[in-house]
Amino acid sequence: MKVEYFSNADWSGEAAVTRTEQHVDLDWANDKNLPFASNTSSSDPYTTKGSTAGELNGDTSSTSIRYTGKVTPTQSGEQVFKVRADGAVRLWVNGKKIIDNGDGKPLPGNSIPPTIPEFAKISLEAGQSYDVKLEYSRRAGYLSTMGGLVGVQLSSASLNAPQDLSGYDAVVVAVGNSNEYEGEGFDHSFDLPEFQNELIQNIAKVNPNTVVTMYGGTGLKMSDWIEQVPVALHAFYPGQNGGQALAEILFGKVNPSGKLPISIERNIEDNPAYASFPKFDNQNSLAEMDYKDDLMLGYRGYEKKGIKPLYPFGYGLSYTTFGYSNIKVTPGVAVGNTPIKVSFDLTNTGKVGGSEVAQLYVGQQNPKVERPIKELKGYKKVFLKPGESKRVTIELNDRSLAYFDEKSKQWVVDADTFNIALGSSSQDIRLNAKLVNSFRQELSTTTSNPLPRSALNSVLVEKPPVKTGGVFKQTVE
Repeated sequence: MKVEYFSNADWSGEAAVTRTEQHVDLDWANDKNLPFASNTSSSDPYTTKGSTAGELNGDTSSTSIRYTGKVTPTQSGEQVFKVRADGAVRLWVNGKKIIDNGDGKPLPGNSIPPTIPEFAKISLEAGQSYDVKLEYSRRAGYLSTMGGLVGVQLSSASLNAPQDLSGYDAVVVAVGNSNEYEGEGFDHSFDLPEFQNELIQNIAKVNPNTVVTMYGGTGLKMSDWIEQVPVALHAFYPGQNGGQALAEILFGKVNPSGKLPISIERNIEDNPAYASFPKFDNQNSLAEMDYKDDLMLGYRGYEKKGIKPLYPFGYGLSYTTFGYSNIKVTPGVAVGNTPIKVSFDLTNTGKVGGSEVAQLYVGQQNPKVERPIKELKGYKKVFLKPGESKRVTIELNDRSLAYFDEKSKQWVVDADTFNIALGSSSQDIRLNAKLVNSFRQELSTTTSNPLPRSALNSVLVEKPPVKTGGVFKQTVE
């Protein structure tokens, strides 16, 4: 493609350097494909000979570039074009402008300005040649570290599924975020980037045995495609051995036991903190926000507001099933700092060995202050062979029942009845019991322990725990 480099920010006058390049991939920080005539040797993998004489004036902070070329898709249908740059970008396909990020300045008030991609889709015909023009004008203030880019990149990809996918036993689709879309100092959209939701839907139509694996540090929108696929797994960011861990789960070598550390809403508006969070549009995001929901965040907020998330806190599937029975609370009446033991039978009711993370929630029946309906106060991970049962005990203490009183600056346990709930997730409660506290207690902030001593040994396993992602959905024949 033809590339014109200008020693100004607005593409005015004649280009200081003109040359032919194979890619749009400039990186100022790493001296990659720099716009200098001396960087045009035949050994340069990004450029070819044929540059005009001359160079930029050296002020790379005031540089604009125009790329012109052609693209010929191999598949008909919608194509996604993505531009990532530290500045203003405008992209045209056959004269139609599909990307324009305005002045391209960094997010206001952001101490770590990210280089967030811009993307758009357009319908193209296979075999037809289309004119592509990209204009880029550099802006000061971006960082190349922590996922940032000081430069410009352009890529495109089809949203259509190749028809030969129908002949495979199954298809694995990897979607989600990366350091391009989330990191320290900036937030991402709840939607999957680059129209990946449509890619999932298109692939699932061709091959119904589509496995979706999501990557990212948070929840992402799943509600518009989850009913079209039999299997979904959130891997979060599993590290350098994540691919192997994923394969071992999908091929059944490892039975997954991960549980969600968050709730995933159906729509972003369902999130209890939605009213406090500013609209994310890169330009009008707030530098400060006020958390007004106090304790009513996450699963506590969903339950308080009567909103059912798509996948609740603590949720996660296994290749086996587990049964809960015979709950007992000892003692049934709280006595000072005497440990409270909640015991129950946990049984592997399936055909393969696996680990279950049993979760214990506590809720006060008649609180004198606003409290969540229930709160996670303990859990235990237990490995069971097929058909095996174990008596499991999770220990609580007086702080497990308490709330912090701002007036007295102490932890307080009211005289009241407390609901004890055991289950596989915050919304999948299998057993319930009652615990009575007969008199009000005030607990010192310096001497009371937030966790019972046994919590340090809360993981009971016969095999090393597998720290991989959790399966959200699976269809077992």
